[in-house]
Amino acid sequence: MVSDLVCFPPYLRYRLKRLDSFHRRQFRRILGIHYRTKITNQSLYKKCSETPLSLQILELRWRLFGHILRRDNSIPANLAMAMLNYFNENSNRGRGRPTTTLPITLNNDLKRLQNKDVQLTTKEDLHKLQKIASQRQEWIAFTAEIKRTAEAARPDDQDSGRH
Repeated sequence: MVSDLVCFPPYLRYRLKRLDSFHRRQFRRILGIHYRTKITNQSLYKKCSETPLSLQILELRWRLFGHILRRDNSIPANLAMAMLNYFNENSNRGRGRPTTTLPITLNNDLKRLQNKDVQLTTKEDLHKLQKIASQRQEWIAFTAEIKRTAEAARPDDQDSGRH
């Protein structure tokens, strides 16, 4: 199920919160924890030896992206990144909320990192990421750092009604 969510359009923050909430509710049902019993989200995840689905999706999204970057440039995913104007900031866009695309979501993940050298706003940045991805161990460490910073940025207890 989680691997299918990686391929979907990038999830908005409120959808991920709802997904995490549903995930915790299922754990509470499995463990037989009813509404009168108070347990924090961290305790629940620790008891189940699990992590929030939103973090699993983030990790799998970056693993898939690394796999695509390591592949040949002739595959459709790499051709689309090369041909489409993902990184054109000068394009005229309509009114309303900006479209949330995969490059925007990946760049938002990169903004959380302390290393400001790594971004995903231009094709040159994409080539930098391809160089990192070509070294598998370096990419694994890179994605682990992204996951750690995302985990550190999460609030301690998302649904503060349960303590």
